[in-house]
Amino acid sequence: MIDPAATDPLLRPLRSDQHTLLKIIGDAVVASGAWPVYQYVQARMDEAGWDVDEVFGSLPSISGMHLTYSLARRDRGGRDEEPVKLTVAGLAHLEEFSATVRIYLRVLNALGEQRAAAPFEPQQVVTVEVSGPQLVRDLDLEREPLVDLLPELLQGEPATWHGAGHSNDEGWVHRPSSFLRRFRDVDNIDDYLARMRAWILPAPPTPVAQPISPLGVVTAFDYLDVVWRVRFGHKLHHVPSAARAAQLAFDATTAEELDSRLSALGEMFKGLNPRGTKEGSFDRLAAFLATHLPEAAMDRVRQAIETLRLVTHVRNAGQHVGASPQAARALPKLGLSYPITDHQAAWRVVQARVIGALDTIREEVHGTLGRGSEPAAPTGHARQPRRRRPRPIGTQSVQGEDSATSR
Repeated sequence: MIDPAATDPLLRPLRSDQHTLLKIIGDAVVASGAWPVYQYVQARMDEAGWDVDEVFGSLPSISGMHLTYSLARRDRGGRDEEPVKLTVAGLAHLEEFSATVRIYLRVLNALGEQRAAAPFEPQQVVTVEVSGPQLVRDLDLEREPLVDLLPELLQGEPATWHGAGHSNDEGWVHRPSSFLRRFRDVDNIDDYLARMRAWILPAPPTPVAQPISPLGVVTAFDYLDVVWRVRFGHKLHHVPSAARAAQLAFDATTAEELDSRLSALGEMFKGLNPRGTKEGSFDRLAAFLATHLPEAAMDRVRQAIETLRLVTHVRNAGQHVGASPQAARALPKLGLSYPITDHQAAWRVVQARVIGALDTIREEVHGTLGRGSEPAAPTGHARQPRRRRPRPIGTQSVQGEDSATSR
C-alpha cells in the first residue's frame, strides 16, 4: 500500500485503465510465479476494452540520460512471446506486492553496505561479489512471497542493473557497483524514486542568475526584523553570533565552505524567536503568524517557511550522515541536484531561495500594517532627519517603541 504522504509523481493514484494493466501483470505473477508474455497481457486488455499500447504510453515515467523508467517494462518490438514486467514503482501500486517492494529495498541497502565494506586495494582492482542465496538467508527472506523475483528485479532496476545477471554453482550472484552510493540507507519507495529522479533526470537549464549582494541574506533578515518590530512591537530575530552572520557574506567554492555557510545559516534560523509558543523556530513562526495574519496570506507564508525547512534539511546532511535521505528529497525542490557537484552555484541558489522566503514573510506581515504606517530603515541605513511641524494647541504627541506619529 502506497503511503498517502508519498510525493513522487510515479506513486500518484492511477486511472482505471492504467491500474487494470498493472493488475493483469501482477495477477499473472501471483498465479504462476513468473512474468506473463505480451500476447496474454494484450488479450486481457482487449477483453477489458483497453488498447494496451495506448495505456503503456500513458503510464507516468522518469526520462533522462537516454533512459525511461516507468511502472512497467516490455520489449519495444511488441513480440508476442516477450515477457511484460513491473518495475518496483509499478509493484508499489499493488497491495499484494508490498512485501516484494520492501524486500527489494532491504536487498538494495544490503548490497550498498557490502560494497562500502569491501577490502579494496590501492594497486589492484577488486571484484566484489555477493552470493544471492546467502544474502537471502542472511536477511531471513527465504519464506517471503515471490522472493524468487529478486534476480530479475535487480537486473531491471537502474539502481542495481550494473552488476546483475551473474551466477555460479550456488545460484545468482550480484556484483554491486559504485552506482549504489546514490541509494545508501534508502528509507522507502518514495525515497527510492526521489533519489532515482534526482540521478537520471537532466538538470534543468540554469537561468541567468541576478547578482546577489554579499549582504543579501543578512539584509533580508534585517528588513524582516524591522517590519516585525513595527507590526508586533518586539524583535523577531536575535543574531546568535556576529562571526556566524559574517560567514553569510562569503562565497562557497568547496564542499567544506558550503557546509560552513549552511551551518551559519542554520544558526541564523535558530535566532528566529516569535513569542507565544515553545516549538522549533519554524513551527513557532508559523503558529504565531497563523494567529495574526489572514488565511489568504498564510498560503504564501507556509510555502516560504517550507523553503527554509528544505534548506535546513540540506544543512543537516552535512552534519549528520543519517540526514542524507532528507537532503536527497529537499534538493530537487530547491532546484538543485543530488549530490551537489557545483558548490558555488548551489550556495547562490540557496541564498536566492532564502532571500525570497524571508521577503515573502516580510511582505505578508507588512500587508497588515495600518494605513500610513511604514517600517523604519534597518540598522546601518541612513535616515533623513525629520522636520518638526508646529503642533496645534490641544493635541497630544504619542510615541511608540519604533516610530513616532502626531495626531
